[in-house]
Amino acid sequence: MNADAAAGAAGARAAARLDDDLAWRLAVAGRLVRTWADARLAEEGIGGQGLALLLWLAEEPALTQVELARRQRVEGPTVCRMVDRLERDGLVMRRPHPVDRRATEVHLTAAGRDAAARGRAAVDELTGELFAALDEDERRTLADLLGRVIAAGPGVER
Repeated sequence: MNADAAAGAAGARAAARLDDDLAWRLAVAGRLVRTWADARLAEEGIGGQGLALLLWLAEEPALTQVELARRQRVEGPTVCRMVDRLERDGLVMRRPHPVDRRATEVHLTAAGRDAAARGRAAVDELTGELFAALDEDERRTLADLLGRVIAAGPGVER
């Protein structure tokens, strides 16, 4: 076997091992889902990260920026910039916390509620397409397993 063939064979073995690596598969799947979701959500005029904040607020109105950051598993300044953009676009508004003068609550506007509903529908449609090969039990199992991985991750409050 010549040197080029040997290098190609070694590369193929490494690729096969990488294809079997769970963390790599999860990273690729996450990147693909985000790309597909961002493309679909662009039609609605909102990004995935912004939609996530809107959906958290649709589930539980008046969350603080600190709580939004915890739920998104990102740093506070990241949420602050996200809320800035959503506020600029008229989807949320900030209000002082009624008890804690140091905290700011974030509230959906009517336009934010509409955007959250449109975004949720787009994500539901995309989820149906992405996971069409899985039956309901498999989807539930995958969701449970991913939830455990996320909960065990670094920097996540338990």
